[in-house]
Amino acid sequence: MGGIRSVVSCGSLFLIAVVCHAWVPASAKAGHIGVLVPAYFYPGTGGPGGSGDGWAAMAVAAGKVPVTAILNPNSGPLPGPPDPNYVNAINNLENAGGKVVAYVATGYAGIPLATVESQISTYLSQYGSRINGFFFDQMTNDNSTGDQAYYHSLYSYVKGLSSAYEVIGNPGSSTFPAYLAPSTQGADVLVTFENSAGNYPGTAPPSWVYGYAASHFANILYDEPTVAGMNADLALASQRNVGSMYVTDQPFNGPLYDQLPSYWDQEVAALAAVPEPDGWVLALMGITSCSFVAGLNAFRRIGHIENQCPPA
Repeated sequence: MGGIRSVVSCGSLFLIAVVCHAWVPASAKAGHIGVLVPAYFYPGTGGPGGSGDGWAAMAVAAGKVPVTAILNPNSGPLPGPPDPNYVNAINNLENAGGKVVAYVATGYAGIPLATVESQISTYLSQYGSRINGFFFDQMTNDNSTGDQAYYHSLYSYVKGLSSAYEVIGNPGSSTFPAYLAPSTQGADVLVTFENSAGNYPGTAPPSWVYGYAASHFANILYDEPTVAGMNADLALASQRNVGSMYVTDQPFNGPLYDQLPSYWDQEVAALAAVPEPDGWVLALMGITSCSFVAGLNAFRRIGHIENQCPPA
């Protein structure tokens, strides 16, 4: 789309948006959703419903959907040399097209930056280039400049090691756009929901979320007992600008994330069936489903469209 330049008036842009949004079939309105797996199980264990090898199952799934596994040996790294079983499991997953990010707890900005950076260094000394990024758990979701500075410092530290590293922050609930804004950025991806599936329908994201690409957002749901419920969750996520999902039937009050859900294969199939819409469709959807300004910003990113509308 590079090089396209056009001028659109408010009225014509709104009309195009409404017409195109109405024309797009429902099945094409959903974005392509990947799976972000809290893989807190040892290789050889943690398969669907507790049976088999969860890491091997993720490798199979990586040929069908984008898979990112969160490596978490012990609420962070274990000391000592690399574990050869993790090395083998990570290699198999990445050879199949998957990615691995390393878990680090941040204690809601309460763990010293030096401690977090030390854990990052431990992971890299053990697994090197097999680490594709980092998952910062227990992230704040407030508007405190101090907290935002803490995560911006961590983000800058990681990007200073390699700009290719992906940083995923987990506030687990709605948060503020400052955590994605360049001057205060704390993550590339924000987990804006980690809670019981029963709470998911009533927890809509704030409107600012629709001004960003879906790849910036992930949701994690637990305690979803049925395949039908899981399918409904994925359908809802596709309407909420979510780029990565994970739904499990494990309950919160049990050993959470120590195995893949019993319906893992059905979940992967459901994610694989979600088509990827054209970028122009996404921009138009942003106008009609969220706000004119968010949609116009998406147009600007795609086609360099000039705005003749009055400021919002």
